[in-house]
Amino acid sequence: MKALIERDPEQEVRGIALGVVDAAIAAGKEAKPDDPVVLATAELLSADMIASGDGVRAADILVVADQLSAAIGPKPIVIA
Repeated sequence: MKALIERDPEQEVRGIALGVVDAAIAAGKEAKPDDPVVLATAELLSADMIASGDGVRAADILVVADQLSAAIGPKPIVIA
């Protein structure tokens, strides 16, 4: 995403990639259902917007991805 944004900050994410973003947001909600940052990400995509085929700026998605990552935190280390 960062390389894409460096080339074109207004680049839009469309199509199947929006479904992946939506799935990441859903996973964030499941992992941290009461986190205000995670809850705010739901505002990025709506079912109507996805159905319309309109894109979302890649820069906006990068901000959301970074915030979701920070809210969820690192993957736990599993010792076998």
